[in-house]
Amino acid sequence: MSQIVWEAIEEKWRKKWEEAHLFEADPDPNRKKCFVTFPYPYMNGPLHLGHGFTATRVDVYARFMRMKGYNTLFPWAWHWTGEPILGASLRIKSGDEDLIRALKEIDGVPEEELKKFVDPIYMASYYTRESREVVKKIGFSVDWRREFHTTSHEPTYSKFIEWQYLTLRDMGYVVRGTHPVVWCPSCQSPTGDHDRLIGEGVFPEEYILIKFIFGDAYLPAATFRPETIFGVTNMFINPDADYVEALVDGEKWIISRSAAFKLSEQLRKVKVLREFKGRELIGKYFKEPISGRELPILPGWFVDPDSATGVVYSVPAHAPADWIALKDLMDKTDLLKGFGLSSEVLRNIKPISLISVEGFGDYPAIEIVEQMGIKDQFDPKLEEATSIIYRKEFHTGVLKPICGEYAGKTIKDVKAQIIEDFKRIGIASSMYDLPQKVVCRCTTKCVVKILSDQWFLKYSDPEWKRLAHEAVSSAKIFPESARSYFHDKIDWLRDWACARKTGLGTPLPWDPEWIIETLS
Repeated sequence: MSQIVWEAIEEKWRKKWEEAHLFEADPDPNRKKCFVTFPYPYMNGPLHLGHGFTATRVDVYARFMRMKGYNTLFPWAWHWTGEPILGASLRIKSGDEDLIRALKEIDGVPEEELKKFVDPIYMASYYTRESREVVKKIGFSVDWRREFHTTSHEPTYSKFIEWQYLTLRDMGYVVRGTHPVVWCPSCQSPTGDHDRLIGEGVFPEEYILIKFIFGDAYLPAATFRPETIFGVTNMFINPDADYVEALVDGEKWIISRSAAFKLSEQLRKVKVLREFKGRELIGKYFKEPISGRELPILPGWFVDPDSATGVVYSVPAHAPADWIALKDLMDKTDLLKGFGLSSEVLRNIKPISLISVEGFGDYPAIEIVEQMGIKDQFDPKLEEATSIIYRKEFHTGVLKPICGEYAGKTIKDVKAQIIEDFKRIGIASSMYDLPQKVVCRCTTKCVVKILSDQWFLKYSDPEWKRLAHEAVSSAKIFPESARSYFHDKIDWLRDWACARKTGLGTPLPWDPEWIIETLS
């Protein structure tokens, strides 16, 4: 018995299907229609197992519906839009050895082809050609007459995107406004999830800056918990980090060097007067702006100068990390002497209780550190302890008399009012930052930029959300448990920067210097 050559059988039937135009779906008013689709694979690399897995399920359904008599259309498309292809092309052009080696050894790109990858269109075209043959050999029941890719180099598809955006604009759902966005300083464009090497799902967060008084300047410390100002005992500064004295909208601020750059990207006028190391501040005193108490500045190597302002105020009664940091310093008398600090300075720091919370005494942070046996700042349990205290205090914590007019109120009910009041009397400001590192496909670290002329999809619009919820509610969704995911995502969505200045894609029809963002 001769050996079966499976490849020959596959090729035989694939050719017969093609000759018979078996999967070509033309309009037919006498048959019910069925349309299936598949997330367009991105062409900055070859297809992978996930594409094959998902597309196979789509193909099975398409074949099943044809067997039931439906006029079934299964088109295929290639995703070229956005920054990833351009970013990879630029990395090749700059001689990125790691990427070039991966393309040769993993993707199997020949040397003569790789040289042409400095052109992003050629790179996308190469992977499209290679991937098309893979899809055909698998035998998916695709109508190849309907193949397309997603850039202005495919005029018919581009016209469809233009129509969508013109329609959305006419309905008031595409607007120009002032919003914080994740921004690539190199590409000079907003950086969406699909345009990132690192940091998918990270969005700008607003930090409240408490303006502590330091001579004729301010030390603005960033926090998500401005109510804790009533319990501040000291400040931490990283002695080895770079700080600046800068005029920020006319006020003299002392902040990290990176914070000065970030603020300049957020519609602030920033003029750096001088640079210095953080150790210059250690051992000196500042005043808290509520009652004017003088408090010490201590060394804190845990302070990240790239996080917000690089200035941290300490509330050891209600912040486990602050209490542990003080405890660690108490055991390092020789280190303190190097900064002209005596151990007496630390002994005189007493935690100040300002929040009453069920299940804890006056000093929740100290209690949970002892309960969990947290030894030092590097103990992995410290993050969990912080999360427990912060959540419990926010939802059930009641402010004590030390908090003045806010006493007797729960934090969750009064927090917004505290922020508004502090800003009004000039002891607080704000800035945006990223809670986690974000890196653009071009390999540049991203920051938050406030744009005043950026185009946004107005996902916050209540009427649009209502219509989206109605559509999800009326749709057939399998499995049913996924329906709640879509509803939650609609509620979660906020205004979304929908255009960028670089990358591949379709230009905004009424403002062609902007290119419609990948996931928009």
